[in-house]
Amino acid sequence: MEETMYESELVQYWSAKERQEGIQQGERIRAMEDILEVLELRLQSASLFKPRLEAIDDLQRLEQLLSAAILADSPEDFRKVLDQGSHGV
Repeated sequence: MEETMYESELVQYWSAKERQEGIQQGERIRAMEDILEVLELRLQSASLFKPRLEAIDDLQRLEQLLSAAILADSPEDFRKVLDQGSHGV
């Protein structure tokens, strides 16, 4: 009985962990899609940045880049902000 309870708790733990990871992955994908949409609508340059954005796992960084995409006056402006993050600045 005790072993069954332990297994049940373990299954619940991993299920909750996987669910949370799935939510975080969904948030990351949504943030990346939002950035690409803004870049395409404002600067017609989404395809230039898609590979680099897809490589970013940090949701907070993607949220910063969304703001940068909204404020950028040119693809070069956005590229500068994107480059800052890749150099640890």
